Amino acid sequence: MFGLFRRKTYQIDFSKDNKNRFTTLLTEIHEILRESAYSYQANWIIQILSTVYKEDKEGFINKVISAELLGGAGSVVDVYLEEDKKRRRLESLMNDFLELTIKSGLRHRAVRSRITRRLNN
Repeated sequence: MFGLFRRKTYQIDFSKDNKNRFTTLLTEIHEILRESAYSYQANWIIQILSTVYKEDKEGFINKVISAELLGGAGSVVDVYLEEDKKRRRLESLMNDFLELTIKSGLRHRAVRSRITRRLNN
């Protein structure tokens, strides 16, 4: 029926380089969230990192395209930190993570909509 109920499949590239970049970005995001007492959000980042280590493509997709990461109030992308320098660093890291996610094959509109700067390609 016009493809309304067909789930789109994504091919995630977990190459060594991408895994290293995901690990670096997610680890620093986790540290900032944990230090800022956002333990729920920090835990969600660890769950995403776990899917990267396991190369669990379905798990990665489900964790990234989620209300916990991309949703509204209380989600990782909507965390607001009082300290300006730390807030800007977190925003930059999240943008880098979302851009890498897209470049790795997860070109979902929810991911694209949360990037605050434009991709170069």
